[in-house]
Amino acid sequence: MKHIKLTIDLDSLDTEVLLKDWRWLVPRDFCPVQMTKFGDWFFRAPAGQVYMLDLIEGELSKVAETATEFNGLMDQDEKHLEWYLDGFVFRCCEEGLHLSPQQCYGWKIHPMIGGKFDFENIQIFDLVVYQALMSQLLRQWKAIKPGQPIPSIEAK
Repeated sequence: MKHIKLTIDLDSLDTEVLLKDWRWLVPRDFCPVQMTKFGDWFFRAPAGQVYMLDLIEGELSKVAETATEFNGLMDQDEKHLEWYLDGFVFRCCEEGLHLSPQQCYGWKIHPMIGGKFDFENIQIFDLVVYQALMSQLLRQWKAIKPGQPIPSIEAK
């Protein structure tokens, strides 16, 4: 059986450039520890907790109190599905969608604005471009007040 990695190697990436557009949500003292193949981030906070930046929900949320707890959780099958979207990663690999070190999988039309959560809505993106697009999209989306009409989404 072939082993398929569910994360992107951060060693070869300029994380400061990738996080530039996320500083409205991610504190500067959060240290990146992992990125999923879909561009979601895991960070270690100064006090040791682990946070996830979920690019589908546009949320930064605590997922573990310690790195040890996080390491235990990330080996659970349910977390492979929830955090790493392993089924989609496996399907992408089966269908020949292979990533270079500067790429990630992403949504042609983001699920938050009506895109389907299925394989046909996935494509390969340049990692810098996708991080910037998702940051801008989710920041604009979160600025909408309840009852306010949804404006046109535009990339800056």
